[in-house]
Amino acid sequence: MPHLLLIEDNQHIQRIYCAKLQAEGFQVTAAENGEQGLASAEACEPDAILLDIMLPKMDGFEVLKRLRADPKLSRIPVFMLSNKAWPDDVQYALSLGAHQFYAKGSSSLQDIVQQIRAECGIKKVTILSIDPGLASSVVAVLQHPKLLCVAHSEMVDAVACVEKGAPDLVILVAAGTTGNPFAILQQLKTTPATQSLPVLALAGEWQRLQRADYFVATAELNNELRPMVLPLLGLVEEPDAGPAASPSLTHSA
Repeated sequence: MPHLLLIEDNQHIQRIYCAKLQAEGFQVTAAENGEQGLASAEACEPDAILLDIMLPKMDGFEVLKRLRADPKLSRIPVFMLSNKAWPDDVQYALSLGAHQFYAKGSSSLQDIVQQIRAECGIKKVTILSIDPGLASSVVAVLQHPKLLCVAHSEMVDAVACVEKGAPDLVILVAAGTTGNPFAILQQLKTTPATQSLPVLALAGEWQRLQRADYFVATAELNNELRPMVLPLLGLVEEPDAGPAASPSLTHSA
């Protein structure tokens, strides 16, 4: 699970961004001032940092300078977020090594999340399943520091959810679905915004769905899903990943 550090002193904005980022699948650490943010970066070495400029104790520019001067932290992509968005501020932030600059109030939170994903090489999988336990099993099997897994259980608006979330892969869990997985797949493949997205059907052997790009039998979730999905998304297996990353599946096919 990718880890993002949010350095933002406004409690309201912090809550909104934390909720959105966590809903997207990020592990989020929040800091309320520049000194705390720098200490948090040193402690957790996140995959990305979203950094305000106007902060107590140490402003965002100084935090960015210190991050870039630290060999352990200089590799971390930093995205600036501020009301202080005059052209000179933007150019100064970029000259210090910021990857991108977002103006509060005019930058879409969804766009920010998608750009952070793209800049950091993070991939996203949307899991469509009415069974929370089965969706959790899929998430557990696919745990990877460069992979966001987001589960969605409302099949009525499944296609709209996929369109808005812009994932790199959709996993459609047909097992236990009360709705019609064939209809959902048909909608995904005929809606212009989603028809080019690869769809992996996770179902019983007897449920093979036509028009699905890939298929994994539910009974083989632990053995087959991860080896198929990671190469498909261009992700490599982590050296320390082992059997513990794939808990036993307790749901029947």
